Amino acid sequence: MDSKSTRADIEARLRETADAMSDRFASLEEEVATTGTALRDWVADNPLKSVGGMLAAGVAVGALFGGWGSRRSERAELLDRHIDALRAKVDEAMAAGDTPGQAVEKVLQGRVPPEVYREGDLGADETSSERGFLGQSLGFLFRLAAREVIRNAILSVLENVDVGEMVGDEPLE
Repeated sequence: MDSKSTRADIEARLRETADAMSDRFASLEEEVATTGTALRDWVADNPLKSVGGMLAAGVAVGALFGGWGSRRSERAELLDRHIDALRAKVDEAMAAGDTPGQAVEKVLQGRVPPEVYREGDLGADETSSERGFLGQSLGFLFRLAAREVIRNAILSVLENVDVGEMVGDEPLE
């Protein structure tokens, strides 16, 4: 009979443990559901902090997996490949009968210029580490916008230029 009472005791303890685990699981489910609602409410009440947190998380992930330093050594090679590709496209357009100006304009139409950094581009007393992430980002955006404005101005001037009038009807030697 001792074995039957021991077995009954073990079964009772297992049932108690299972019930306790079920209760704990139910409370965890409720806590997770209310946390999601609370988080959603906090994001709605604090949109700027939410965006700031997302930006910080993105920067952290980018810093961990992006490898800023590893790309710097490849910049010169990437620029050379970019220039070679542009040169090949210009050659193709000229072979198709375009003038050099037309060929360059066709190749550059709709392209964003590459961002190129050279050693010593920053001032002697200003290094990239002193400017900080925000300063570097704003500088990058400013340079990108300035290049796009200059590019559009040059293209609009080239669009309105009458080369025949500038050169005249005299044959070139």
